[in-house]
Amino acid sequence: MATPPEGPLPEPVRSDQRTGAPSVLANAFALLRVLAATRAPAGVTCLAAAVGIPKTTAHRLLEQLSAEGAVERHAGKWRIGPGILELSGFDPSSMLAATARLRLEALSRATGATLFLHRYTNGRLDTVCHAFGAHVALHVSAEQQHTAARHPESAIWRALETGRLSAEYGRVRAECNCIAVPFSVSGTDIAVLSLARPTSHELESLKRPLERVATLIGSDLRDVTR
Repeated sequence: MATPPEGPLPEPVRSDQRTGAPSVLANAFALLRVLAATRAPAGVTCLAAAVGIPKTTAHRLLEQLSAEGAVERHAGKWRIGPGILELSGFDPSSMLAATARLRLEALSRATGATLFLHRYTNGRLDTVCHAFGAHVALHVSAEQQHTAARHPESAIWRALETGRLSAEYGRVRAECNCIAVPFSVSGTDIAVLSLARPTSHELESLKRPLERVATLIGSDLRDVTR
């Protein structure tokens, strides 16, 4: 999806009107208010102009806010980061699940495959959502499918290690083959979308559709969190 052209940014609401010069904290909050009000990532030059501070000051504040997860850089511009969402009580995994579930279910129905979506944060792998496939269910129970998806030799961990689509052929479960693709969701967090199919069913033709679904989920998530 094309990024909207960067236009005039809204005037921030000053948090300190009692003194002539806004404090560092006031300027930082002013930058956050501008970013929260715009639907597209903004460049440091426009942000500095909107807040009325030097570009170097805006850059320094944005870098400090980024270190706390309050903002994040995207394609050379800035947007609200996951740290602010966490403070507001927003659950990133719940939003990711709500965004992705229908796409997983659609691909599962079309192929009979089982799909899992995991989120990898601070060394922890969490299951976000899944769609059990009719073909896989004939060979492997739901509990066994969950266990296989998180196995250390699964395609999911290999995709995290390599940063690209990876495959595993019958090593975790002799009855199934699996492919997985990683993609960025926010900050340093990575999501991994995996697909498992019985060994009796061809798998190679599903690599490109899996990558496309992962791309669409990432795009959908950016749209709803802007």
